[in-house]
Amino acid sequence: MLPTSLFRFGICAVLPLLLIAPAWGQTAATQLIDEQHYRRAEPLVRAALARQPQDVGALIELSTIEWSYGDLEKAEATATSAVKTADSSAAAHAQLVNILGAELAGKKGGAMEKMSLSHRFRKEAERTLQLDPNNIYALEALARYSWYAPMLAGGDKGKAMQMVAQAIRVDPARGYALKAELDATQDKSKVFADWKQAVELQPGSYLAHTGLGNYLLAAGGDLKTAEAEAEKAIVLDPSRTAGYRLLAAIYASTEQWPKLEATLHRALASVPDDRGPEFAAAQAILDHNVQAQYARAEEYLRHYLNLPVEGQEPSAAMAHWQLGLVLEKEGRRSTALQEVQTAANLDPSLDGARHDAKRLQ
Repeated sequence: MLPTSLFRFGICAVLPLLLIAPAWGQTAATQLIDEQHYRRAEPLVRAALARQPQDVGALIELSTIEWSYGDLEKAEATATSAVKTADSSAAAHAQLVNILGAELAGKKGGAMEKMSLSHRFRKEAERTLQLDPNNIYALEALARYSWYAPMLAGGDKGKAMQMVAQAIRVDPARGYALKAELDATQDKSKVFADWKQAVELQPGSYLAHTGLGNYLLAAGGDLKTAEAEAEKAIVLDPSRTAGYRLLAAIYASTEQWPKLEATLHRALASVPDDRGPEFAAAQAILDHNVQAQYARAEEYLRHYLNLPVEGQEPSAAMAHWQLGLVLEKEGRRSTALQEVQTAANLDPSLDGARHDAKRLQ
């Protein structure tokens, strides 16, 4: 996965949806990264690089791990090393494309800086497709660029949809996931059909089932179907957390507490080192203002913070921020301020946490 990155030109919107699937062969670390177990994979990858510093596959894997923790500077440097080591590797160039795309999404600098970065990005994407015309990651990245970028920077929605069509031919589930993302910005009436196509064409796709379920939850749609899609994903791979996260959010938002507790126990038994489902439940309680359950949300967030955060999961700073908001709702203003200040100190880029810290003072 990935991962990578889904990005919008000039807008900080990197979505943790996809992964870079290595083309160099499956290793234990590759499998762990594919299942989003970055913390488990990292020591294996670093050991491989200690044995062979120019191991291109391991360099790409390390870049993906660094990306998953939001360290784009390191991820870019590692991906660049992979490209320098194997310029003929489409996978190496695709990894650099994804990292540059993530940087472009979060770039807050001036127009000239963005244009320079976008030029590098497009150059790498074109090189990837030169090496592998059906590289799904480059197709996705260029489609997003063409869709979101202004015309003066090379934006072209018609070209974007051509690439989407090619991506669908290469990988139907990923292609329709991409189409759903782009349609959501222009014609939301098509999004449900996009995710349905993803599921129908690739019923064995974990991404398709969780994508459809998450869409239904976010859109306030058929939550019974969303629940069923989450369960299908869990059956496909019980070692991943996305299915459990989706169920946790559904049950918390609909106040089905026994089902929520059962889901969290299942998740903890299957994936004991990733407590993302607990964060999802706490977030749903907070978002839906379930006043009688703020203590439950607090418990989940404190539990979440007891372990190092997994890659692509909400950061510790985010968890402290949300915990502060829960404590505020419980009437514990001074303790809330401490948590929000901790969040702002851990991640100064969290503008909302900094704003809440000033508000609570």
